[in-house]
Amino acid sequence: MAPLPGAIPAGSDVPAAYRGVIENAARRCPEPEVTPVLLAAMLKAESGFDPNAARPETGEYGIALWTPSVFEAWGKAATHPGPKSYWDPGDAIAAMGNYACWLDQRLKQQGFTHGLPGLVAAAYRTSDKTVAATGGVPERVRQHVDKVLQYLHDYGG
Repeated sequence: MAPLPGAIPAGSDVPAAYRGVIENAARRCPEPEVTPVLLAAMLKAESGFDPNAARPETGEYGIALWTPSVFEAWGKAATHPGPKSYWDPGDAIAAMGNYACWLDQRLKQQGFTHGLPGLVAAAYRTSDKTVAATGGVPERVRQHVDKVLQYLHDYGG
């Protein structure tokens, strides 16, 4: 059986422990740009797959570098009952998939049709409003988005 489009390649550096969670998070989204390899590329750029990543100066934590307030809005995506935590990789990745899907849809509603993977990564780092106001990737997140796109390319996306 051939892998689904956007599947994480077997030989990639995506940790085996996170592959299923990433696949599930991406496959819940109907948007074709939100693939497992896009989420994997975003996670690698955000934290290098480190579930203990922390940027206290910006208030971002966990594998997907969530701020607690934004995670609160998107953390309900996790599939287990009970409290959710941005420190839990499963919770954080599920929420990232939901948020990336919503961002992709919002950007399309705002008229964006090209370069959506990079725009989603930019909006994740800033906001869909900032991307829309800039008309694309804001300069202050350009280097981050370039990393995401390089990792996406490396993963065959």
